[in-house]
Amino acid sequence: MNMFYDVAKFLVNIFLSIYYKFDIRGKENIPKGVPLIISSNHIHWADPVIVACRTGKRHISFLGKRELFKNKIFSWVLHKLTVIPVRRGEADVNAIKSALRVLKNGKVLGIFPEGTRVKEGVERDPQSGLVVLALKSKCDVIPVGLRGNYKFRSTIHINVGEPISLKEYYGVKNDKEKLKEISLMIMERIKELAKG
Repeated sequence: MNMFYDVAKFLVNIFLSIYYKFDIRGKENIPKGVPLIISSNHIHWADPVIVACRTGKRHISFLGKRELFKNKIFSWVLHKLTVIPVRRGEADVNAIKSALRVLKNGKVLGIFPEGTRVKEGVERDPQSGLVVLALKSKCDVIPVGLRGNYKFRSTIHINVGEPISLKEYYGVKNDKEKLKEISLMIMERIKELAKG
């Protein structure tokens, strides 16, 4: 049990309830007690906080860009919140090992497949890291679509989809074209959910 995470989540949820309104659908699609990967579109800096606080009771360990860890105090907080630092744009072996350890321990991993924030309406190909981790861990992917303007008292729409199983692809780990195809398939589902 991570008491720091629980207290932080409780306090942040109070702030979120004051600042935003929420329309949340599909929370029942997140199973209990099994390892899984939650994957959503990323349009605002608050997205990881919103997904972690508003999709249920399970702790989510997100992958976060290493630049966020430069400040010692903020780095300490992020580590307490089980955020995994990752070097963007390269194969970060340490981040991959840490992510797989989360899943091996039966926990939940959070990933933004596009690798960075992407404004609504802007097209960006997803990276294959999500699929690589899902195939290595043999975990289902829970797609989540987010929509909103993130202004004070505006509504943030959170649409949680049904689990995506990649069982039929377990033998294609080193096929770059197939990894890209699967990544695009998951991203399309996320976009559909974001539209509502």
